[in-house]
Amino acid sequence: MSMKVLAEKTGIDASSLSRYNTGRIEAPLEKLKLIAEVLDCEIAELLPTGSKFAHFIDRNEWLGIRKK
Repeated sequence: MSMKVLAEKTGIDASSLSRYNTGRIEAPLEKLKLIAEVLDCEIAELLPTGSKFAHFIDRNEWLGIRKK
């Protein structure tokens, strides 16, 4: 799903989604809930794990949140 489509479906602007995705800012819980709902996944799947990245990150697609 593109950032543009995710932004449209969640009502979160694409620039904020991009900053969440790259780890520049942390997504508030209510925003994570919206994102998880649209992506049909658990919030835990959007959070960092033991690796450097929770998921691979692509500039045009929402794939996870970068671990600090």
